[in-house]
Amino acid sequence: MVKDSEDLIQRKGSRRNMERFCLIVMVVACLGLIIALISYLASNPPSDTSDYEMVQPQYPTSAEYAISNGEKWLKDNQKTAMGWMNQQNADAMLGLRLGRMSMYRPGNCDFNTLSKSVEYDLLSALMRNPALNDITWGRSLLGKYIIALRAACIDPKDFHGYNLMTILNNQYNAFNNFYSARRDATAMLVLAKCVSEEMKMSSQITVLQNNSAFTSVVEASLVHMALSCLNDTMYYPTITRAENYLMSMFTNGSFGDTYTTGIAVQALTRSNRTDADDTISAALLYLAQEIQGNRNGMFRTVGEISHVLPALAKMSYVDVKGKCTELTKSQGTSTNTNVTIKVEGGVINSTVVKTFTAVSITQGQSLYDALVALRDSSDFTFMSAMTSYGRILTSVMNLEINPNSVQSWNIYLSGNPNKQSMYLDRIMPTDGSTYILKAE
Repeated sequence: MVKDSEDLIQRKGSRRNMERFCLIVMVVACLGLIIALISYLASNPPSDTSDYEMVQPQYPTSAEYAISNGEKWLKDNQKTAMGWMNQQNADAMLGLRLGRMSMYRPGNCDFNTLSKSVEYDLLSALMRNPALNDITWGRSLLGKYIIALRAACIDPKDFHGYNLMTILNNQYNAFNNFYSARRDATAMLVLAKCVSEEMKMSSQITVLQNNSAFTSVVEASLVHMALSCLNDTMYYPTITRAENYLMSMFTNGSFGDTYTTGIAVQALTRSNRTDADDTISAALLYLAQEIQGNRNGMFRTVGEISHVLPALAKMSYVDVKGKCTELTKSQGTSTNTNVTIKVEGGVINSTVVKTFTAVSITQGQSLYDALVALRDSSDFTFMSAMTSYGRILTSVMNLEINPNSVQSWNIYLSGNPNKQSMYLDRIMPTDGSTYILKAE
């Protein structure tokens, strides 16, 4: 009897253990299903296309619908009150301004909002680094933003007290090796200068006219647009080479994908070749079919928008030029900055002590610009060397520092006992300031 009771107790205990085990298995299985469902939804968000306009994907019938859907997609994917994150506001401005120029024009609410988002990106960057000489802004991004500013009818030479064209030139000098090796980046810089009617760019033109083979559709397209914008027959040989390359890359109705096809169509709309017309028509049909037919009116990136919408409207970045009858000078209009330079020979030659007449530069220019201006207008002399971080002084008034010594030319701001940055292009003088160059 006792044994039977013990068996019964053991069986009940085993059953309880089994029930617990089954419960645990069910809980784990449910959690696994929930996690799998969350992962699926995260990687495959529901595509709400109820407000996207669908028509048969035939160009030109569907082009306007694709442009309208691109506008809606942009607004649906706006990340913050000030536009799109990761320096994408310029792409949004170029896509909508060139894709829907009749709607996005000065005075329009949406246009003004876009303009402010472009300004916000630039002002945020300038607040952190007035020279914009970091890698993010120093390698073609500023060029695109200048084109976007011109599209917004804002003067880049008078942008809240900054001359962005001067900063762009400084970038080219600071990252010369990069630009010399990258025609696409140099083309964006030249295009920014051209649409801003800043024509001093001989060294950059030399890079674009390099006879080496083109390496990508984007490179050839940007070079084509930059040189077409200059509108000079002397550039036709390079323009023709770019066109030949683009035509050779056209296969199965496209130039690869929507991103590259969009920028290629923009370039070819500037062409005078009769055989380019059929290529453009076929490429536009591909864009319409891809956006309207395969994606239900959806786009993938803001960068894609800036390539595709202008192409569908048969416009290009070059068309930014001359579209604004008046340019807005942003608040805080540019003023001249007067800078005084004093030299103290110090440990090299203590008898050399001289204060020069103040030199005038544009607000937003660097101390390096002030020294160049002073050299051009007086007997002041200096030499500098470019390093990975910026330009440093090596000689002043023919007093050269031995690079192997512990001595150096240090920079002081009058009234401040602390040394300034050693990098000339990172120092932004204020009006009335005096800088002391001292050998120590």
